[in-house]
Amino acid sequence: MSRISGRILIADDEESIRFVLVRALEPSGYDCVQAGSGTEALEVLQGGKVDVAFVDIKMPGMDGLALLTRAREAEVPTPIIVMTAQNTMANAIEAMKRGAYDYITKPFDVDEVLQLVQRALEMKQMSRDLHRIEREMRRRFELGVEIVGRSGPMQE
Repeated sequence: MSRISGRILIADDEESIRFVLVRALEPSGYDCVQAGSGTEALEVLQGGKVDVAFVDIKMPGMDGLALLTRAREAEVPTPIIVMTAQNTMANAIEAMKRGAYDYITKPFDVDEVLQLVQRALEMKQMSRDLHRIEREMRRRFELGVEIVGRSGPMQE
């Protein structure tokens, strides 16, 4: 399958982490936007122009878990990948419960990051395709019911 391009949000209060991810993603054709806080990241997500987001759990102000909750409450469809330096099962479970697409621990492997982004973009594309097909099928069904149910010869 060919690589899907997309716009990636990187939200982490550590500039060095954002720098590493941007340097890993941009050469592969991804457009990166950065946020240094959870509040800033939520604003970007709600703007709707991001295809995948990497969000750190530990950030000042609004942390990554609170961000996940707020994004899902606002019905933001962007797949969110949670990053953390603390590799605990409790963090992973809590992130997934709150709607994270996946979970990655720091330090991370660049190849793993690229694969994760590609999988998230493919899932998002399949979700868009499914919604398009559902709308089309609903439209066709509604037209069929109207034609079959209301036409004179069919009534007879």
